[in-house]
Amino acid sequence: MSAKKNASRALVCAATLLFSATPAFAADHPQLDNAQAAKVIDSVKSTLAEQHSTGCVAVVDASGSLMAFQRLDGSPAGCVEASIGKARTSALYHAPSLKFMQRLQGGETTVLAIPHAVALGGGFPLTLNGEVVGAVGVSTPKQEIDNQSSEKAASVLK
Repeated sequence: MSAKKNASRALVCAATLLFSATPAFAADHPQLDNAQAAKVIDSVKSTLAEQHSTGCVAVVDASGSLMAFQRLDGSPAGCVEASIGKARTSALYHAPSLKFMQRLQGGETTVLAIPHAVALGGGFPLTLNGEVVGAVGVSTPKQEIDNQSSEKAASVLK
């Protein structure tokens, strides 16, 4: 058999495995959907209204890819990337982004070298059936509001 035919068959086999594994993974593991992401954003918006604050909120899936986002009126442009980065940090590392900030404040400067880690509070993992399915990231003018609203929003999925 020619090398070209072998390469072609190998490519077909690899593609079959790749595309057939995704539904099997999804069947065994819970997935975050758009309706759930919208509930998370609504929770943050409610908390920010109670606090008379403005900001940005991002929801990412387990891979850190953006699913939903909202920039509230009057929010500074910097909160856009900050909220997305906080959410991505929490999704990829299965931990609140506040943990990275605390490590940095404790003198562990190597935290700054961790890929895709934002050392600011306001990111919180989203879980379904005990598995991390994504994360929410919140950026406002006050760090305490970021932490409070992201943790509260994560609880709406439980």
